[in-house]
Amino acid sequence: MQLNLRKNLLLAGGCILLSASPAQAAVFDIHLNFTSGLSTDYQSYFTNAANFWKSIITGYDFDIGGNLLNSGITIDVSGSAGAVGGTLATAGVSYIQHSNLTSGRAVVNGGSINIDTADLPNMIANNTFQSVIEHEMAHVLGFGTLWEANHLYTDGIGQYTGSFGLAAYRAEFGQPAAAFVPVELGGGAGTADGHWDEVDDGFGVTGITDSQGRDMRYELMTGWLNGPTFLSNTTIQSFRDLGYTVAAVPLPGAVWLFGSALLSLMGLSAKKRRVGIV
Repeated sequence: MQLNLRKNLLLAGGCILLSASPAQAAVFDIHLNFTSGLSTDYQSYFTNAANFWKSIITGYDFDIGGNLLNSGITIDVSGSAGAVGGTLATAGVSYIQHSNLTSGRAVVNGGSINIDTADLPNMIANNTFQSVIEHEMAHVLGFGTLWEANHLYTDGIGQYTGSFGLAAYRAEFGQPAAAFVPVELGGGAGTADGHWDEVDDGFGVTGITDSQGRDMRYELMTGWLNGPTFLSNTTIQSFRDLGYTVAAVPLPGAVWLFGSALLSLMGLSAKKRRVGIV
């Protein structure tokens, strides 16, 4: 199954200038605040997604004070009914502009995810809902949404230049001379500038494969998600570029491979343009 991810970055709370506390470092944690419109039957999917990302992101590589200190990131979760086959989910991210670093750094402060409950039965039946939440939550944590604020990417260029993500891409996908990780410029305003690049609106192979022969089109954080899907070390290391520390690789296979299909998006607004068996 193939789904198109679209993003509209929503800054829920703007940016706050914050000075660091050199004697204390924040601990990374994800807290879920279930608000309205979503049955408790579905809350475990969000808990699983939070635990998934906490197994990969372990902390911060710098000291930071403020309300992140010993409190972690809070994500408000809600549901509302839309049109079947339309928007699957929307998400927003708020951030702190960490002013003590020479280059400045935008650090996630919190965010929100809203699920279109009209699409829930289909996502559950197709076994895609867990993947939707994991993808959305990655955007809430800064993937594609805080690249520009952290000087890792310039919108419209299609070239991600974060040093950790780029080094991983060179090694993982056999691209030793690459000057950047290609970023999606197609798919419209919701898809472009926030995902790894694909071709033919996600229907074609990119020809860029890892050591296990997996084409980049199957990576979790591309704009069109095709199954079976995998999480690359390139994506994991890109979180280091955002200021996180991450678990050592290789991770257990269960962490890297996902179900038969994936889909949706974050810090953003995710719309499904096409669904098909590929």
